[in-house]
Amino acid sequence: MRRMTREPTNDEAIEEVAALLARSEHVVALAGAGMSKESGIPTFRGEGGLYSSQGTEPPMNQYETFAVDPARWWQRRLEEPAGAFANSIDSAQPNPGHYALAELESLGIMTHLITQNVDDLHRRAGQRSLTEIHGNRHWLRCTTCGMRWPRAEFPIDPEQLPPLCATKDCDGIVKSDTVMFGEAIPAYALRRCAEATWLADCFLTVGTSAVVYPAAGFPADAARRGVPLIEVNPEQTPLTHLATHVVRLPSGEALPKIVQAVRRHLALRRTDSASGASESRDERA
Repeated sequence: MRRMTREPTNDEAIEEVAALLARSEHVVALAGAGMSKESGIPTFRGEGGLYSSQGTEPPMNQYETFAVDPARWWQRRLEEPAGAFANSIDSAQPNPGHYALAELESLGIMTHLITQNVDDLHRRAGQRSLTEIHGNRHWLRCTTCGMRWPRAEFPIDPEQLPPLCATKDCDGIVKSDTVMFGEAIPAYALRRCAEATWLADCFLTVGTSAVVYPAAGFPADAARRGVPLIEVNPEQTPLTHLATHVVRLPSGEALPKIVQAVRRHLALRRTDSASGASESRDERA
């Protein structure tokens, strides 16, 4: 008769995750819309999502429309009021989950964060090593050279549309940094994500539905080459079967607890290391 294996509780899983993180050297994380939802920003899909509630998805040729007449696109952007989704981003604040990820980086635990979110909340929480794979609503990007600027630092002249790149020897057209439907994700962003994933000895996914590619492919690739995969999500995802550790809690609840436990594990390691060094000195004496 086969013995049933008990699933660990969330508290037990958090302790296991913290121990794993504390002994890892290259932790990479993928953060999804679930984290933004906890800051009051609606998701696109799922219960209460924008596409679900509206019963339709936006046109898949958004970038083609921009490319055909970028001046007209910019004119409409400057003249038309922001929609509900944009307003929710503009008013949102980082939540405890965002700050916890930034703290994992400051502790030397996490080496890189890949985010699918465009709300700038990770950066505002203090994250430094960051790839915003779908861009950032508060930034602009040149479509030719890929240079990026904070929107507030790039003046837009309504009489000179579309705006052109400010980089020397480049007169490329500037657009919003967010990746439109029909637009390719910038090659440098994909390259940076791939490089970070290849170096990872532990991968953490937080609040992602894991249905949007290529983002969902990075943790899957890491898991298939034997890298431990941690999933922090109240819901099951297509990555759950690959996960070695699962915490079924929202990020704002789980991540601060994980950070607290990581700090405890790191303190114990420092104490053990100091004790071992002291014993070695005593033996030599």
